[in-house]
Amino acid sequence: MKQESKFEFLVAAYVHDLKNQLQSLSAQQDTLINELPTEYQLKLTPMLKQTNKIKDDTLRLVSVFRLENKDKFDMGDAWPKDTASNAIESCNLQFPNLSIKNNINHDAQGFYNEQLIQLALVTLITNSAQAGAKQVELSCEEHNSHSLSITIHDDGPGFSQDILDGLADTTKAEGTGLGLSFVEMICQAHQGAAQRGALTIVNAKDGAIATLFLP
Repeated sequence: MKQESKFEFLVAAYVHDLKNQLQSLSAQQDTLINELPTEYQLKLTPMLKQTNKIKDDTLRLVSVFRLENKDKFDMGDAWPKDTASNAIESCNLQFPNLSIKNNINHDAQGFYNEQLIQLALVTLITNSAQAGAKQVELSCEEHNSHSLSITIHDDGPGFSQDILDGLADTTKAEGTGLGLSFVEMICQAHQGAAQRGALTIVNAKDGAIATLFLP
């Protein structure tokens, strides 16, 4: 085994193990919380926020590693309404003061990797919250039987011109600049009918709009 491939194999193994441990920890936390009185649940909120963030960051790390190595992700029939609901549930704990509306039609259907798209939505909602948005709305448009778009519209300050022009990745002091790049990688991993997924960002009069195009 070449040194580089051995390194990649070890990294993949440790990251996969870490992901499994965090998922197990998250399940144990959920069980424990459900068994505790409400007053104790509130005291555990800060710990749950931190664990939730670590879990999401670990899943991003796993996904980035696999995307960079051109791994094949399982694709299947999925319902954007449910995917968005799961993403919103993950974000509600982190940002309790952020209003998140799921305006996606129950009948909307797509063909994509649900875990990746959920991570993409969590990342975009997190970006909105960190930018100062108070409200986020998610919607979906089915273009035809072969593609759909999921849109995240917030009421924040909007993207800077440098970000729109591709000259910068973030304007937030605490930002890593990887959020939009990560979402773009996820979109591009979805291909079909001679089309490739894409992320588009624009400013509106009342905030910012990010759209995931999924063929």
